[in-house]
Amino acid sequence: MRTLLLALAVTLGMTACAPAQEPANRAEIEQIVRDYILQNPEIIEEALIELQRRARQREQDAMMGAVTSSEDQLFGDSRDPSVGAEAPVVTVVEFFDYRCPYCTVANEWIQETLEAHGDQVRFVFKEFPIRGEQSTNAARASLAVWRIAPDSYEAFHNAVMNASGPLPDDRIDAFAVTAGVDVAAMRAEMESEDITRQLAEVRQLAQSIGITGTPFFIVGDTVIPGADIEGLNRAVTEALSR
Repeated sequence: MRTLLLALAVTLGMTACAPAQEPANRAEIEQIVRDYILQNPEIIEEALIELQRRARQREQDAMMGAVTSSEDQLFGDSRDPSVGAEAPVVTVVEFFDYRCPYCTVANEWIQETLEAHGDQVRFVFKEFPIRGEQSTNAARASLAVWRIAPDSYEAFHNAVMNASGPLPDDRIDAFAVTAGVDVAAMRAEMESEDITRQLAEVRQLAQSIGITGTPFFIVGDTVIPGADIEGLNRAVTEALSR
């Protein structure tokens, strides 16, 4: 609090004129500032809001630095499932977990964006299972479908993403059948060491960027944590306009 009082005292001194006089001692300065704060308590809230804004900006700047240094892994890994335009104007990367309810909300936005801008926007999906064994199994199944039946991937992905509740093996298999996937082939591919390696590398990539939750989006040069639909729409619109 003493640091804040002195900082405010300096600020007050810089923004007000006064006749030349002997400098007040520290106690007098603190009393002046204390009286000012008591008369204007809203400045404390304003200061805290500004501190939070600056902290968020520093965090985002650090993330963007990590994103810039990892562009090839983020946007150019052919192992990652993707849907949308073949020659996109904007590429959106999503780190997600099939058992994350906020990812389900975000997936609805993805479908709407594909309907509106499917000839300009491409989505790259980074499997980032962080909610237990069923999340990991769903991620392995999804990557297996992408490898053995890429044309069935989007239907399978949406079915699993929109499912509510647990994701046991028999339910995953049922989604695969509905999407036209050979379940036996999917199950065999799920045990691939390549899939194990890919999941480990995505996790390492997420950690290097500072991603701790899902969903997490990268839209061009903007990072958007969470299912911030308004922010996502704004980022896509701005990227398309550029």
